[in-house]
Amino acid sequence: MAERRRRPPAGATPAAPEAQPRVLPSKLVPSAVSASQIERQALVRAMLDASAARLILVRAPAGFGKTTLMRQYRAAAVEAGRGVLWLNLDSADNDIQRFVAHLDAGFAMMEAEASEHASRTAGTVASELIDRIASHPHPFLVIFDEFEAISGAAVLNYVQQILEVLPPHGTLAIATRVLPDIGLGRFRMRGQLLEIGPAALRFSLDEATVFLREKHKLPLRDKEIATLHRCTEGWVAAIYLASLSLHSRTDHAAFVFSFSGTNRDLAQYLAEDILARQSEACRDFLLQTSVLDKLCAPLCDAVTGRDDSAAMIEYLETTNLFLFRADDDGSWFRYHALFASFLRDRLERRQPGSARALHRAAAGWYGAEGRPIPAIEHLLQAGAEEEAIAQIGENIQTLQETGRVRLLMRWFDRISYEALARHPRLELAYAWTLTLSRRYADAMRIVKRVLDSGRGELLLIAAETLRIVVLAMTDRVEECYEAGLSLIDRLPEDQTFLFENVTNSLAYSMVVTSRYDEARGVLSRAMQREARWRSTAMRSIADAIEGNIDLMQGRLGNPLARLRTAAEREWGNASGTAAGGKASILIALASALYENDDIDEAEHLLVEALPYAKGTGSHDSLINSHILTARIALLRGDRDLWARTLAELEELGLNCAATRVVCSAWLERARVATIKGRLDMAEEALHSASLNADWVRPGVSMHANDTDTPFIAGARLRIAKGDCAGLADALLAEIEQAKAVQRHRRALKLSILLALCLDRDGRQAEAFSALKEALRSASHEGFVRMFLDEGDAMRQLMLRWSARNQDESATRGIGGRFLAALLEKMRDGEPERPADGAASAEHGADVLSGRELQVLRLLAQGMRNKAIAAKLFLSELTVKSHLRNINAKLGAHGRTEAAAIARKRGLID
Repeated sequence: MAERRRRPPAGATPAAPEAQPRVLPSKLVPSAVSASQIERQALVRAMLDASAARLILVRAPAGFGKTTLMRQYRAAAVEAGRGVLWLNLDSADNDIQRFVAHLDAGFAMMEAEASEHASRTAGTVASELIDRIASHPHPFLVIFDEFEAISGAAVLNYVQQILEVLPPHGTLAIATRVLPDIGLGRFRMRGQLLEIGPAALRFSLDEATVFLREKHKLPLRDKEIATLHRCTEGWVAAIYLASLSLHSRTDHAAFVFSFSGTNRDLAQYLAEDILARQSEACRDFLLQTSVLDKLCAPLCDAVTGRDDSAAMIEYLETTNLFLFRADDDGSWFRYHALFASFLRDRLERRQPGSARALHRAAAGWYGAEGRPIPAIEHLLQAGAEEEAIAQIGENIQTLQETGRVRLLMRWFDRISYEALARHPRLELAYAWTLTLSRRYADAMRIVKRVLDSGRGELLLIAAETLRIVVLAMTDRVEECYEAGLSLIDRLPEDQTFLFENVTNSLAYSMVVTSRYDEARGVLSRAMQREARWRSTAMRSIADAIEGNIDLMQGRLGNPLARLRTAAEREWGNASGTAAGGKASILIALASALYENDDIDEAEHLLVEALPYAKGTGSHDSLINSHILTARIALLRGDRDLWARTLAELEELGLNCAATRVVCSAWLERARVATIKGRLDMAEEALHSASLNADWVRPGVSMHANDTDTPFIAGARLRIAKGDCAGLADALLAEIEQAKAVQRHRRALKLSILLALCLDRDGRQAEAFSALKEALRSASHEGFVRMFLDEGDAMRQLMLRWSARNQDESATRGIGGRFLAALLEKMRDGEPERPADGAASAEHGADVLSGRELQVLRLLAQGMRNKAIAAKLFLSELTVKSHLRNINAKLGAHGRTEAAAIARKRGLID
């Protein structure tokens, strides 16, 4: 059907002839590729040939041709016989349900194209869609355009899950302005990520020539094109803007040679030139609606006072005046970001202060439509603090419960202290937001101000509740315990949210100070309280606490059953606090599964939970999720992921001044270095851990560090060094102390180290006796990884003990199936790949990532760093990093030696 066009509104004058197709009107992009696009054959071919890439990331500022490239890639993929799904994203897609619905609809269409029998059940849930993607039998490509609109943790986590389950014949391509928080490092180091940046997207001189002469039929001479290409530095948007103006001119040479300078200067000049050619009515509409991130006809009517906005929008769209469709049905639009920025600047210079009135009008329209979030955004931009505060206050509970922490933080940080101080309840909500953002010191300052104000009993109780939560989250558990006991009996019956927070914080402080019965009593009291648990998140945290008590007391069966039941609770599309509560359950369950050596299921749970732990999780959630992820990565042979995960943990700890988090990263480095025999590195790591060990104190044992403390790491290192004098007695004392406070899991780890210590000290009979006691204790519940995580020293001791104790009487009290399974793992050895250069000779390509092999092959061809970077669409800095890793893994001291070693080992031809 021919495209319907309308006459321009009264007073509007047509702009330059049509030069580029309209932005496609739906999230699901049709197959046609416009003739006005320049063919990027080299890039498209590289994208098609990136068979190892699970993710293709096209990242560049606006106007660099990301969408154009994706269209051409899509066409090539279709021609190659691949199914393709394309979604144009916007900020509304941060709603996980909306995101999944659009993805589901598109995937169903793709399935239907692949098989006439494919069908879809309405209301497909997120997990079902993940399974369908993972099991799709045909080659396919999923494209997410304008991914910079996505910031919600739930959607980012879901995309990360998609990446994890993509089959070998599936690819995800993302076009974005910013780096998405979807765990790119993992895929980059595995060689599963192809990155295309601004340098690769800029037009070359040849491409600019084709674009201007062949696509736009502009009779420019070589010198004129070269000048335009030079002053734009190949920026696609600037060249496009120039072509629009050149269509309406005959003095091409004068036009081109009159411009020079940066892209921004050129783009702004051209925008002014285009704007000047519009009617006064059109210019006014453009300027007034530039304050809107998105626009529709009714909103524009409300902001401008017009009644012909629908006609004006259609005119702007059909004349390609930088207006793009932003939704499925063509009701919402947006200006090109560069053009909108120019218009807003122009509005302020022409009519200073008028933007505030326009923002206020937009806020009124959104408010009447029942859309408080954009209404508040516009009120803040209008400088209407009091009105914005009132709107935030009306919606604060919903926003908190749905996890809109970043949004609230952005709003609160824009409101003056004086304005917030007049609204103490909202000020306290700000403190909650700061707490969830790990800005604990800022949160405590607000809490102190509220407590010092003496304003109302309930407000003071709420402030004291938050203080207790912050004390728990910052490891000040003794203070938390005293404050919690003081407050819990003063909480009003109807304040369920406050009671839940106090209960869980108090119970946590009791657990880490070995008051287990008290903790269970507090949790039981909460369950028996007449008021129902209103918050799924708080109930989940309570379940996680109960599970962790069991685990610390040396039980695996109970926490596995309890936490599985909690994890199977009806979560729906959990978001916000509910998602955080679910993450607590999943991390606790993953810990128990890991101890039982159920690595695959533990890894699956951690993939889902890790983004939430990073976002708003407690210190224990951060430590457990990252340490377990790192250990599993090492078991998979992915030392790079192990190192990156620990580096991330350390950085998160530094960002929120959490020394225990920083210390935990160094303790894990020390553990691995010790069992690998790199004792100098272990010594350095342990020293760094000791510099951050101020959290270690008598009577306190944090559950994430139950078996990972500076003492335990130090004991392991002393055993490896043969420095066992007096260590056995120290370990025995620690074992007795752990048992005295029912820390049987910790006692088991210490007993294993005692056996290793006695063995290294030449006291074999005592070592065998200590090992048998540890095996007896572990076998009742199935603590397998306690032994396996001690590496080859424990393996050798176990095998010698087994050879000596063949008869049943020698192993009495030890579970037979447990012992048989453990010995089988010990005999087979852990499936770890070597990480040092010397050991990697036997494993060849398994040691190098896919990307490192690509770099190595190009290096062997004699290519320099700059050429390799251009070939693989990487930065030179990234190439240098890959070369360092290659040299370290191959034991080489330079490029030539690395190539020679690689050829000798058969890694390259």
